[in-house]
Amino acid sequence: MKFLNKQFTQETLKLALPVMLTQVGQVSVNLFDNIIVGKLLGAKALAAVSLGNAMFFSIFIFGLGFSLAIPPLVSEAHSQHDHNRINSIFRHGFVVNIILAFVLMLLIFGIIPLMPYLNQPKEILPDTITFLSIVTLSIIPFMIFQTMREVSEGLSFTIGVTKATIFANVINVILNYVFIEHFKMGVAGSAWATFIARVAMMVFLYYVLIKEEKTRRYIKDFSLKIKDFTKEMFEKLIRLGFPTALQLFFEVTAFAGAAFICGLISAKDIAAHQIALSMASFTFNLCVGFSVASTVMIGRKLGEKDFINLEKVGFNNLKIAFIFMLMCGLVFILGKDVLPTFFTKKEDIAVVELASQLMIIAALFQLSDGIQVTALGCLRGIQDVKIPSILTFIAYWVITIPLGYYLTVPMKMGAFGMWIALGIGLTISAVLLVIRFRNLSEKRIKAQSN
Repeated sequence: MKFLNKQFTQETLKLALPVMLTQVGQVSVNLFDNIIVGKLLGAKALAAVSLGNAMFFSIFIFGLGFSLAIPPLVSEAHSQHDHNRINSIFRHGFVVNIILAFVLMLLIFGIIPLMPYLNQPKEILPDTITFLSIVTLSIIPFMIFQTMREVSEGLSFTIGVTKATIFANVINVILNYVFIEHFKMGVAGSAWATFIARVAMMVFLYYVLIKEEKTRRYIKDFSLKIKDFTKEMFEKLIRLGFPTALQLFFEVTAFAGAAFICGLISAKDIAAHQIALSMASFTFNLCVGFSVASTVMIGRKLGEKDFINLEKVGFNNLKIAFIFMLMCGLVFILGKDVLPTFFTKKEDIAVVELASQLMIIAALFQLSDGIQVTALGCLRGIQDVKIPSILTFIAYWVITIPLGYYLTVPMKMGAFGMWIALGIGLTISAVLLVIRFRNLSEKRIKAQSN
């Protein structure tokens, strides 16, 4: 028996590779922010940006999670050639995402005045607050982009999103350097570069989708007339989106909480944590391509009621993710002493040494990270979101954060202890989610055969 199914693997790679390039572009926005800020402004500025991003994504991820309710619904409707339903999903998803964008913006602006009371290093707080205040303005264009992206990916048109993201990333890199190096805007320059890049990404994707035959009809038929909205579709999106948002919220806030816990030790620990997290996030976001491909492919099989191949697609993609993350882990181990130097000045030796140690742990939990995100994509494809959100809550907030705090502070292991806890939490999450997918897919196969 072959380890991988050739047909499913080819289809997965066809869908996943453009998404992976898109994710590279999106994560590169933060990655290049960190590299340029660290190189030009030093470790304290890097720690400030790290803390600002941790706070931003802790809140913003809730909106991204809601938008992930769109692809499985679009994919299912697309397999049944139900174009009216796709239009309905698009307009309802847009409204939900815009409302969420305003709510999340108000929430972050309400939290900013409380940051001085979070027991973080005082020397980085002014820059953290400046960075966060500016980046928060990008939520609305980002959520509009995300709505168009999820509809497009649900239709299996992923390359357009890739083009928009690469375009925005180029703008971000150029503006980061210009604002920081030439206009001497400091951390604020990095934040404004990110904001402008996200606006450009939204505009560019709209242009691509209106030109593409597969997506043009949905952009042209888009309307916000009250008569076109139904309570049932809003309920469907919320029923899928809310648990998915919670699942992502639990995971991202665990890593954000890890940054705050590291901040209880020193700015050095936050900076080292951010360097290792930047690298781990890069490979994780690549693996999101397999997760998105799983959601689309399994959503299609669900619409066709082909449950045997639904299960085969899922486990085939889990194997692909395993192989990919195994290679990423090897790169981390081989490059542990070199990769951290890209993020800091030469004099930040202590930060580099600690980050090198964290890279070893990051290499070890790459496998778990890839498997758990792909398993979540499989479960979203069969529209199972409630139980996975509970499982991720247990893995990250019942186990990871308390254990991380214990190892980091009372046991005085610093950021190294926090990363041991993160590895354990990711492994538990991966095991529970794979078991969940196996049980649900086999249950559908048995029910159909009876």
